[in-house]
Amino acid sequence: MKVVDPEGVASRAEAFGTQRKRKEFTVKGPNQVLSIDGHDKLSRFGFEIYGAIDAYSQYIAWCYVGISNWTAVSVNKQYLRLLRTTLHMPRLIRSDKGTETVLLAASHVTLRRANHPSLKFSEIYCFGKSTKNQHIEAW
Repeated sequence: MKVVDPEGVASRAEAFGTQRKRKEFTVKGPNQVLSIDGHDKLSRFGFEIYGAIDAYSQYIAWCYVGISNWTAVSVNKQYLRLLRTTLHMPRLIRSDKGTETVLLAASHVTLRRANHPSLKFSEIYCFGKSTKNQHIEAW
């Protein structure tokens, strides 16, 4: 639109004010934070889309498109498959608190506490609003 109608874009930008700037989200390094989210636009056609991205490198850890009615089981299976394939476990997972992430959260917490039993849930898993999960939402 900026190329087609630069004046119109500028006038609308002035009318609505400046775009809200996202907060800075810093990650120490790779495999520290895994951002996970689903895309529901095609669910009415029977497709589920779910993805995970490394918050540091923006590496797409997995992207799943399927027709499963068992979304929670499917998302957990994708996560466990990622662990088996890469042999790396992220320190923290960030997702919205949907019904599909409960099994994944339980799996991740159980696996992390196997070696570090004193870790708090908040140090292992972060539930938040989907819009605040910047890395996967931007993808």
